Order: sequence, then structure tokens, then C-alpha cells
Amino acid sequence: MGTNLRFCSFCGQELILKILRDGSREKYCPKCDHVFFDSPYPAVIVAVTHTDKILITNEGLVAGHVKSGETAEEAAIREVREEVGLEVSSLQYIGTYAAESRNLLMIGFVAKSKGNSIRKSEELEKANWFKITESLPLRQNSIAAQIASLIQNRAYG
Repeated sequence: MGTNLRFCSFCGQELILKILRDGSREKYCPKCDHVFFDSPYPAVIVAVTHTDKILITNEGLVAGHVKSGETAEEAAIREVREEVGLEVSSLQYIGTYAAESRNLLMIGFVAKSKGNSIRKSEELEKANWFKITESLPLRQNSIAAQIASLIQNRAYG
């Protein structure tokens, strides 16, 4: 389960796992007859492009959490600026992706970089530009690979 909730927030009873009609296993309070669903945390993932290139960082795309009081679009722009020192324009929403293992709802964007000079943050080992038409160093079937494939097909399909 994604969160550490162990006790009912209404009565204090210890929660049990209950199998619902849809087959999902959820936390349940037998005293209050209340189901507690895990809520995924919102995060952004951004495919940054420049001319015919795409930015790959640590074998993925720029990503990070949406902060309280921030829109997904603001988070995407901030994460690109913080991680690689680039300013972006033409931010476009491309879809949502469930990163169930990390309890995240990834909000995907593609953005055009205003320049190509990378200033990577200390948290990044690598950040490099790759031709969009080439095979990209991304984990197969990862969210980053799915997004990159969309961009490759849209731009060059």
C-alpha cells in the first residue's frame, strides 16, 4: 500500500485490508465501515526538446513533485529550470501516467528549450542532448520511453 495509514482517522480502530468488488485491496475500518483509498502524489515529467534533439537526464526525462500551491505547469517549468538550468516555452500537456510503485500520478509535458546550454543540478549525474530520431538511452517501457516514443512518432512519424 502507498501510504502508512494504519488506524482509522475517525475512530482510531486499526485498519484491515478488504478486497472490494472490483478486486482491489484497500484499507478498511470495520467499526466505521469506511474504506481509505491511497491517494497518489502529483508529479511532473517533462520531455525537453531543442530543434531536433531531446534532453535525457540520468536515463530519463526531467521530473519532480508538484509543490503545494503550484500548478502542474508551474512545477514543470520550475523543475526544468532547477535540474538543468534551461528556460522553456511552448509547454504542452501530453497525458498522465501512473507510477504505481512510487505512488505517483505523473503529469506529462513536452516543452521547447529556449537554448541548449545545460547547467545540471548537483542531484543529476548526467544530462545530455540526443537526436530525437536516434535510439534513446531510456529504460524500455518506462514512462520516459513512452513519452519519447510519442514525440518521435508525432515529430517524425
